[in-house]
Amino acid sequence: MNRTATALLIVLSAARFGFSGDELERALPIDAMRTWSLVVADDASPCQKYAAQEFQRFYRGATQTELSIETSATKQKGNIFIGPSAALRASRLGHLMERAYDEEELRIVVTKDSIAITGGSRGTLYGVYTFLEDYLGVRFLTADVTHVPKTDARHTIPLVDRSYKPPFAYRFYLKAEVMTDPIFAVRRRQNAASPYGPKEQRITERLGGEATGGVFLHNNFLLSASFEDHPEYFSLRDGKRAPLQPCLTHPEVRRIVTSRILGSLDGYASGTTIPLAQNDNGSPCLCGRCVAVQREGDASGSFTMPDKPLGVSPENVRHGPPSAVVIDFVNHVADAVAEKRPDLWVGTEAYAYTMMPPRKTRARSNVKVQVATYHCSVVYSLDDPRSSINQQFNEYLAGWRKASDHLLIWTYDMNPREYWLPFPNMRSQPANLRAFVRNNGRGVFMQGTAENTEFSDLRAYVTTALIWNPSLDADKLTDEFLSLYYGRAAKPIREWIDLFHDKAEASGSDSNINATARSYGLDAALGERGLKLFEEAMRLADNETIRQRVEKISVTALRLAVEPVWWNAIEAPRRARILKTTLDEELVAIDDRDLPRFREMTRNLFTLADKHRMHAYKEGGQRAKARELVFSYLELPQQTQESSK
Repeated sequence: MNRTATALLIVLSAARFGFSGDELERALPIDAMRTWSLVVADDASPCQKYAAQEFQRFYRGATQTELSIETSATKQKGNIFIGPSAALRASRLGHLMERAYDEEELRIVVTKDSIAITGGSRGTLYGVYTFLEDYLGVRFLTADVTHVPKTDARHTIPLVDRSYKPPFAYRFYLKAEVMTDPIFAVRRRQNAASPYGPKEQRITERLGGEATGGVFLHNNFLLSASFEDHPEYFSLRDGKRAPLQPCLTHPEVRRIVTSRILGSLDGYASGTTIPLAQNDNGSPCLCGRCVAVQREGDASGSFTMPDKPLGVSPENVRHGPPSAVVIDFVNHVADAVAEKRPDLWVGTEAYAYTMMPPRKTRARSNVKVQVATYHCSVVYSLDDPRSSINQQFNEYLAGWRKASDHLLIWTYDMNPREYWLPFPNMRSQPANLRAFVRNNGRGVFMQGTAENTEFSDLRAYVTTALIWNPSLDADKLTDEFLSLYYGRAAKPIREWIDLFHDKAEASGSDSNINATARSYGLDAALGERGLKLFEEAMRLADNETIRQRVEKISVTALRLAVEPVWWNAIEAPRRARILKTTLDEELVAIDDRDLPRFREMTRNLFTLADKHRMHAYKEGGQRAKARELVFSYLELPQQTQESSK
């Protein structure tokens, strides 16, 4: 990047934090720092020592200057203090140590003769990355690509005193491009990893360690009793018991679950969350006790139900929100836990039949509620009046804000039905994250696409930036990544992203994350327009490396261009089975003259998928059947794993 572009990045970054023009004029020439030293305490945490090494590494890349790392300040001026230390306390910036900093809080102070980057243990490391990005123009684009622009003697750093504390204390983007390299994950400010993943993907103490109290899964509320022995412990519906959900008001269910948890408290590390979560079905208990709790003290028939309650059948909410029963049960357990382990949390879900918040029942202070956005429209943001579904969910979210002080958001950055299709949520996602912050969201678990699919690399960059700081401008982040990663090819790629988002918005789609192309208003004609844009991008690509990057994301347009074939081979038979119609009613017309082109594009589609390791569609994987069905429909020879290679 040239000096003008680098300076623009720094000004834009500074503007994010509200610096005025006068402050930017008061600056430290980078040339004056060539003889400075990095100072980190000898007894500093491994993370703070690593922060000094990261500063040294990328400062050297930007300036061709090696700064030494010292454990004490040998001079009064020319020090870059990394983290708290005796040297910092004795310096002119010693006042920075007069207060305590939260674990992830950072503070950056730049003066004419010294710099301090401090805060909590992780906050110090994040402060280093913030300094490198905002004042040197470093960009951590992917695990393999870091943009480090070369500075010259005229480059300056503004004199500032700035602090930042991320609104989400738990940040986990479930994305292979982020997760598989914990060094890159931390550079993108990720502070959690999957407890079920390989050991090498965990965030070690050297990288700041992992945040506690994160995401949890369905677990039948930890009821250790069998339906065969005690059917009365389980949900009553239409006069029959079924082992779908426990009866949470049954005294024995409460005793069993509470006793089981209290007997295992020693196994929980401080700050972790004990999950008490519903099963993944819509069948809560509707016995007399549960219904009474649902009413929350109101008379029978007094609850006014929404016309189309989101995510739940009308029968389940006829007497009031089932979430009132869940929170009442979780509060009972949480009270018992608090007496013995006040350092622990108890967590539950607001998902499907519990999405509707309780009207009066409030979660205890040691209870977390995990709110899932599965049923929301992805095209529009939660506060967009064009989506009636999102308006209702936004009301639910506001209700949960009143019912709980600690919400964990489970949200999505993918279409699990179609990993190759363009997914039109890039415009709605930023506003949704800001809505989560406004509504007591204290953590985000973002579920992403499989490796190398759709706009994987772009999403990994933009989404992690927004989870760290939801106030950032998503369009600028997108343009920044496209420009640095795709070079001159960025313009037609950006046009393609805008094109399919415009089309989806114009369709009025209220579809959720699990939908077909037509549900989002996308069609084959749009895919053909995308292919022309990718042809232009390939012509503009500066070198073979960028051509390969462009080729990989061109699959989004190619997949959409073969939509009629995909529909007839996969979706039409599925719809005929589910809707009990005939196949002929569901098929779309395809002109025989178009079949040769569809065959060519389909072969190319799966060839590119193999070439770029789109593992969601590998042999034996989730979509291997899709290839078989599409090839069979087009009367193409079936590819084996060996011939594919």
